[in-house]
Amino acid sequence: MRDMSEFISTATGERCKILVRERNYILKAYRRRLLNYQLVAAHQLPLGSGAVESLIRQAVNLRMKGNSKFWLQNNSEIMLHLRCQWIAGSWDNFCNSIFNSFLNRCSA
Repeated sequence: MRDMSEFISTATGERCKILVRERNYILKAYRRRLLNYQLVAAHQLPLGSGAVESLIRQAVNLRMKGNSKFWLQNNSEIMLHLRCQWIAGSWDNFCNSIFNSFLNRCSA
């Protein structure tokens, strides 16, 4: 954080605003105990964003982007949700919940 304060002291204009905003974000997370790297490391959990980036690549980029593919926002959100259900291995549970909710609505 000391190094960041040095960068902020030499920055001007928009760059200074961005640095202050990012420093405040990190400090707020630290004070709320959201940045507990020792605990994460002790449980051997990943610290980086690689897992999330990999999921985005699998779920979105490889399946939903490409030549001749065009999605409206509402349709793309639904398709992304369906794709994530499939990747998570919860497709059957997801389909059963939809089927059961449909049956409950029809029998009421």
